[in-house]
Amino acid sequence: MSEAKGIGRRGLLGSLGAAAALGLSRQAAAETAPCAEDTLDRIKRSGVFNLGARQSTPPYGYVDAQNNWTGFATEIAQAIHAAVERELKAKIKLNYVPVTSQTRIPLLQNGTIDMEAGATVVTRSRARIVDFTVPHFLTSTEIIVRATSPVKSLADLAGKRVGVPQGGLEEALYRGLNQSGRLNPAVAIIGFPDHPQGFTALGTGTIDAYSSDGPILFGMKAKAANPADWRVFDPGANVFLQAFPIRPESSRFKSIADVTVVEIFADGRWNALYEKYFGPHGVAPFEKTPALAALALMNAWPAD
Repeated sequence: MSEAKGIGRRGLLGSLGAAAALGLSRQAAAETAPCAEDTLDRIKRSGVFNLGARQSTPPYGYVDAQNNWTGFATEIAQAIHAAVERELKAKIKLNYVPVTSQTRIPLLQNGTIDMEAGATVVTRSRARIVDFTVPHFLTSTEIIVRATSPVKSLADLAGKRVGVPQGGLEEALYRGLNQSGRLNPAVAIIGFPDHPQGFTALGTGTIDAYSSDGPILFGMKAKAANPADWRVFDPGANVFLQAFPIRPESSRFKSIADVTVVEIFADGRWNALYEKYFGPHGVAPFEKTPALAALALMNAWPAD
């Protein structure tokens, strides 16, 4: 792990980000039409909670060998579903709808899903069109290369072919680095519809590096035929919060989701899930940074 995992830039920004996380409700944009009903009422009326979930993005969300939907984010979403059932005093079907980085927001906007559980980053542009729950994770954009690759820093990417997930933040990141001259010659940015396709391209030499959220890359490495063939590093380019997108104008549903996430932090379930998915024997071993520790502390709101 790089020094960026320490208390420096990422620790400071993470602590500030955790404090800011308490006020992530979307500010309504003038051009956005209000929803016809609160998501909670919609779920009560239909008897179904449509959850946008990831099929192949471990450790956040994936379908396991027994064909069960699971993952760090998926389990938190399952707890929100249980809280909705308690609130409505009714059995509600949990319907998993596969989503990708490209489809998650459109499917939320058109009513196909009620919430998305994955590794979605809170951004200002997204906050203009959707709401976010209390953030459940904090990480940064990292890079995976072959262990023998000469690419060991951000500067080493100059002139290389970098794969990114379509619909994610990475394309804008590298485009900005190209335009600013920090990467000179510029990198060739190649988008992929899902992470497995990107990792396959890296394995065949179609690209020189693949870039995404750090734990996703560690998950790729852990599941590779020979994990020692791969190396993940943090170029120190950014740090960001992740949260579940929900439809706007749904304050009752958002309140249930927010309190559930906070309770998961407060009662120790978040730490247990972290060890299960990110711990030394987890799906994607990933060091718990001081920034993550700050997030866990500040989102464990007091009961009264």
